[in-house]
Amino acid sequence: MEIPFYKLEANGNDYLLILEECVNKNIHVGHLISKMSDKNYGIGSDGAIILSSHYRPIPYMEIYNNDGNKVALSINGLSIVSKYLFDTKYKDKEFIKIKTDTGIYEAMNTLNNIIIKVKITNTLKEEKYVLNQKQYQLYFNHIGNKQIYLINKGHINPYYFRRTLGKQLSQHYDCHVGLMTPHNPYSFSIMTYERGGKITQSCGSNICGGAMLLKEKELIKENEDIEVDTLGGNLMIKINNQEVLYCPTTSLICKGTYYI
Repeated sequence: MEIPFYKLEANGNDYLLILEECVNKNIHVGHLISKMSDKNYGIGSDGAIILSSHYRPIPYMEIYNNDGNKVALSINGLSIVSKYLFDTKYKDKEFIKIKTDTGIYEAMNTLNNIIIKVKITNTLKEEKYVLNQKQYQLYFNHIGNKQIYLINKGHINPYYFRRTLGKQLSQHYDCHVGLMTPHNPYSFSIMTYERGGKITQSCGSNICGGAMLLKEKELIKENEDIEVDTLGGNLMIKINNQEVLYCPTTSLICKGTYYI
C-alpha cells in the first residue's frame, strides 16, 4: 500500500501531513503514525496530522505524537495545516477556520505569513516544588494540553533544566514544561520539555500560555509585537486581551510516498 505524505515544520516542530482519504480505514492509525515517524525505519518526525477536508464544511485535523498516541491540540500543527491549505485549496483566501478536538481556530495568511488566533481562558494556578533541596515556583495552565511554567530570572541553569528539572517535572505532572526567560517588555526566550519526556524545538501551546502568564506578571507588553526565541528559531506573537496571535516560520520540507 502507498500513502502520500507531506512533511512540514513550524519553527523546527515537524509533522507529517496525511490526507484522510489516503488512509485505509482498516489500518490502525496510531501504529501507522509510529512507523512513519520513526527516524530509522520511517520518515522521521515529531508526529503526524490526519487532515479531513473533502466532505466537511470546516477542515478537521487529528493530531498524533510520534509514538502514535493522539493528542488534543498542537498550535504548530495548526500552522502547518494552514500553510498547506493556503498553498493548495484556499489560495485566494486570507482567513480560514480549522477544527480540532479542542474547538475551532481561525488562521490568517498575511503577506505569506501564517497567523493563528489562540483564545486563552485564564486558568492559572501556582504551586511550590522542591527538587534536590531547592524550591521552584511553578505556574499551571491548560491550553489543549496541560502546561507548567518556570520564570527564569537567572536562578535556573538551562542545562540543568534540559538534563534534570524539565524531565522530572514533565514526568511527575504528565504535561509540557516551559522554562521562560524574560529579556525586556518586547521579548522572551522559552525552552520546552514536552509531555512524554523530550526537549522540543518549539511548542506553540506552551509558548501561547507562557506569553499570557508573562503578560499577567507585567513582564511583557500587551498589543505589541513580541519576539520569542526558541530552540527552533525566533517567532512573533501579539497579545490582545485573552487572545494570542501566533506567527511562526512555517515551511514545506518535502513530500513523497510511504510504502507499507
